[in-house]
Amino acid sequence: MKAQEKTEKDYIKLRFATALDKLLSKTEWRSLKEFATHTGMEPAHIAKISRGELDVSLTTCIAISNGIGIPYAQLAREYDCVTEGDIKTYMDKLGARKRLRGKEKIPLKKKVSKTSTKK
Repeated sequence: MKAQEKTEKDYIKLRFATALDKLLSKTEWRSLKEFATHTGMEPAHIAKISRGELDVSLTTCIAISNGIGIPYAQLAREYDCVTEGDIKTYMDKLGARKRLRGKEKIPLKKKVSKTSTKK
């Protein structure tokens, strides 16, 4: 069996990062730092995973799925369901984060503001 090429590995890492972002956007965690603290992982490690910069071991995948509160199989299913469109959207989000680096933080999910209705 041939070893995977670097571009294939990079694609797998980016696809995993996209799946992780989709899952985290559905949770209570407002930032990667909060999530890392909850899982007992280093915030920098989670940040690198979320940018698709690190290969993720099985034990890390299980720690992430436990932290999210889902079975590992669900994390794997989310990875399998990532589309090219999802990856493009996530890459756009990463680009926005880079542009804003040092200016303001972009939360994992948007805060829902309550608007009053006028009668």
